[in-house]
Order: sequence, then structure tokens, then C-alpha cells
Amino acid sequence: MSATYRYIHREVEEWMKVMGPLCPVMSIMGPRQAGKTALIRNTFPHLKYFDFEDIPTREMVQKDITGFVRAHIEGAIFDEFQYIPEITQVMKVVSDELIWEAHRRGEVSVPVRFLLTGSHNYLYNDKIIETMVGRTSIIEMMSMTSGELMGNDVFDLMFKGGYPILYVNGETPETFFPKYVNTYLQREIRRLHNIGDLKQFRFFMGLCAQNVGNILNYETMTTTIGIKMPTLMKWLSLLEATYIIFTAPPYHENYGKVISHRPKLYFYDTGLAGYLMGIKSKSMIEKTPDFKGKLFENLVMSDIKKKLLSKNKMLDETYFWNVTGNQGYEIDLLLGNAYDLKAIEIKSSDKYDPWWINHISKFDKLENARKYVIYTGPTQDVEGGKAVNFRDVGLILES
Repeated sequence: MSATYRYIHREVEEWMKVMGPLCPVMSIMGPRQAGKTALIRNTFPHLKYFDFEDIPTREMVQKDITGFVRAHIEGAIFDEFQYIPEITQVMKVVSDELIWEAHRRGEVSVPVRFLLTGSHNYLYNDKIIETMVGRTSIIEMMSMTSGELMGNDVFDLMFKGGYPILYVNGETPETFFPKYVNTYLQREIRRLHNIGDLKQFRFFMGLCAQNVGNILNYETMTTTIGIKMPTLMKWLSLLEATYIIFTAPPYHENYGKVISHRPKLYFYDTGLAGYLMGIKSKSMIEKTPDFKGKLFENLVMSDIKKKLLSKNKMLDETYFWNVTGNQGYEIDLLLGNAYDLKAIEIKSSDKYDPWWINHISKFDKLENARKYVIYTGPTQDVEGGKAVNFRDVGLILES
């Protein structure tokens, strides 16, 4: 019996509805296999679709980029546009023309005409961002959140992660992630960034996974991998730009001091992190406290990051609290700023312990912060704060 196609609706669709009428170009950015193509083809079924990763299509477009864009002035989808970055220069000219013509007609804005998708965040590319500012709405969509995957238990979520293909066609982590990493290395790292030693870069990815939830120790990483500091910083930046990892800096009331300190590292997807750690089954997570603790913290952090992105919140709203540099004196997560701060502990337990809120309360500078614990038990009000089930993290963001 053949499988039936199933589209899973995404939280980011609401923000797309808000942004759709405002700019002639909409950019959907996110990692490979996150569901970007399914999202836009389901949302904009009337637009003609072009995949720039397809070599014949790419060669056809590159013969006359300006003519190609103008031939589809009524609307089109350009998938994986990073393979023809020059197209953004043409998009700038065409977008400006559309905006000018709309203003002449007395219209405030131009509804979306062109959809661009990419697995590389062009906010990291100064040349591209210069041409696109004010002409495109940027939508960042990662793999699915726990809330989008209701019905799957927490160990399933930590082991499989949130890539849609694992939930719609019977693909398994054992078959999916080796192919995913190989494709990522070949197409993103070698082809687009010209890094030759893929074995060494693959080792680097595994080392990052081992350090999920840890403060980055750059010196130890360079020694372990056998690379120099500039190379390490470039590689970390590549993983961020291609939506593999994100970081949370230590919180300080003076933002200038935040950016000078070392951040904690997380993966956008726990399934990928677990695969790179060498985890073979969800029972390995259940039976190994270190895996369980690391991946649950990562699951919660990535869910919050994804929800912030889906609502176009600031990218630097997640911090951690570190008093002495000793990891024994930390608060897992801070959201907001000194005037509206939320202090959050993350615990991979289904039973609430009052000590968790008390731990936050012992820090004088967090006295006025709203205090939360995220865990696997029921959402409930508790003395001094609120205990929130990991699927309900949206309640914290909306409060």
C-alpha cells in the first residue's frame, strides 16, 4: 500500500499571513529538510516553482537572470536561491520598480510576488543583505517544535528531532541522519564554502554535539580538532549560518559585556545532535542521565528559539545566567531584559521540586524576575512562580 502525503501545518504560517501583504519578496530561510518547500507550495500553490539546486534549471537561469526574473514578474518561487546569489541584485531593481509603481497608484505596499527559499542565512552575507533590506520580509523556519508534534512522547522527540520527513513517510533516524549529514557536507560545506577536509569538519560537528548545553571552550576545541582559532570561529559561524547550531550568551545588564563573554551552544534539532553524539535509540537516552539531561535542555531551548523566530522576535533574547564562571551556579535560561526578565530552570523530570524555584530566588539580581521551571510534568502555579510542561513554553513567551 502506498503512503498518503500528509502536510503538517506550521506555526510560522501565522507570521507569513501578517508579512505577505507588506513586501514584494518573501524569504523563507532555514535548514535543509525543514519543510520550507512544502510550506510555500502549500501556501502559494498558484506560483510557478523553480529549484535552483537543479543544475539544468540553474544553467538556464544564469544565461539571462534579468530576463528570467522579469518573465515571472507576476510571481514565482525560487527554491535554494543561494546557488544564484546574483539574483538578489535583479530582485532589488525589480522590487524597487514594483514599490514605486504601487506608490504612484496610491498603494502603501506591494503584496508578495516572489518567494525565495534558502538553507543559508543571508543575514550573514553583507552583500546580499544590502540589496534585500526593505524589499523582503524574512521568515526563518526550523525543524518542527514539540507543539507541532503533539502525540509524540518526549524521548521520541529527543531521539527523532523535528524534521518533517521522519513523521510523514516512515523514514527513520538510522536512515535519515547519515544521508542528511553527508548531503550537508557535500552541498553546503564543500560546494558553497570550499572546505576540503570534510572528515575533519564532520569530527568538528560531532564535538559540537558533545558540547550541547556547555559554555564554549574555544582553546580546548582547537586543540582537540587540530585547527587554529580563526578556522574554529569560521566553522562555528558556518554552522550558525546554515541553521545547525545557535548560541546563548551569558546575561548581563550591560549588553556590551554580554557579547564579550563565551556563549553556550545548542543545536536547532535534537535528533541531529543525538545522531552526532552517537545515540542509536531512544532507550539510550532513557537509560543515560547525561544524554537525557543534555537533550532535554536542548529540546526546550530549541523550541523556544524556534517559537521566537516564528513570531519574528529578536534573535538575541535568550541568555543564561552565570555568576562565577562555575557551571554549578547557573540559571539555564533568561528571556527579556532588566526591565522585564523571565528566569527559567529546565529539568528533565515529571515531578516538581520546590528547590528549583528557590534556586532562582537566591540570586538578589533576579529578585524581580518572573520565575519558571520547564519540565515534563503538568503545567501548574507553584509558590514563587510557575511550573510549565515543555509543550507549553508558548505560555511563557506570551506572558
